[in-house]
Amino acid sequence: MNILTTNLYLSDFCGSENWCYAVASELLRRGHNVYTYTPCYGKFFEEFEKIGVKKAISGKFDLILENHNVLDKNKFNGFIIHTCHGIINEERPMSHVINVAVAQHVANKWNLTQIIPNGIDTKRFCIKNKPNKDLHKILSLCKSDTANDVLAEICKKTGIEFDYKYGKTIFHIENKINEADLIVGVGRSLLDAMSCGRPVISFDDRFYYKTRMMGYGYITPNKFDKYIKDSWTGNAEQKTLTKLQLAKEIFNNYNPADGDVNRQFIIDNYNVSKTVDAYLKIYNENKNSAKC
Repeated sequence: MNILTTNLYLSDFCGSENWCYAVASELLRRGHNVYTYTPCYGKFFEEFEKIGVKKAISGKFDLILENHNVLDKNKFNGFIIHTCHGIINEERPMSHVINVAVAQHVANKWNLTQIIPNGIDTKRFCIKNKPNKDLHKILSLCKSDTANDVLAEICKKTGIEFDYKYGKTIFHIENKINEADLIVGVGRSLLDAMSCGRPVISFDDRFYYKTRMMGYGYITPNKFDKYIKDSWTGNAEQKTLTKLQLAKEIFNNYNPADGDVNRQFIIDNYNVSKTVDAYLKIYNENKNSAKC
């Protein structure tokens, strides 16, 4: 099939951009022709071109996987499935198409019934080496200077090596993840890290959070169901973590064996092959519907 993916931006290596890349990679592995459209092409699109994704400015497609309401129906035609990735206005449902959500809290916000979780490319995000028995290095995938400053101070005082991604152009982040023992962030970043067999900490200081310096702390398997519901954002509890509390979460809970549990959980629940199966199932069951 000829399949189009859309996104608001392809200029940075962030959540929905990585979603598009993972889905495109899986579709290409299955022999489909994959195209993409965005109002803002950038550095990230070069990575799409390397794997065989083509740029589209108009046309007819068998299936369109739409994000962020960027699609002009006067230029693009096909069976449309729109994915709501979050709860801000740009991620609202699209009219007269099938809408799905990536998590329960997104479905609740937009009154949707179908949920297809984020798809992680477990072939790309894999275990290249195990985390150390003792904590040697922390990698921050936080998207705020304030969160990174707190983590850097904790690491400096305890002699732990610290690295961060915010503000840096790094496509192959899976390599950076595999160089660290513990990963800190929220949302899809945690899923990527878990797929690489890393223990993870939920924490960031996003400007749009109702509560600052927020997160769940150290992610434990017994609470996976709770994390799933809010797409690993940390929003459900709106819990502030002080520097001392964050340090305790790190040093009281770090267990390299949790990395293997995390890896298996991602394979079982977030593997991009299952994500693509879900979208293709919707297409096959509804492609003759006049509504779409």
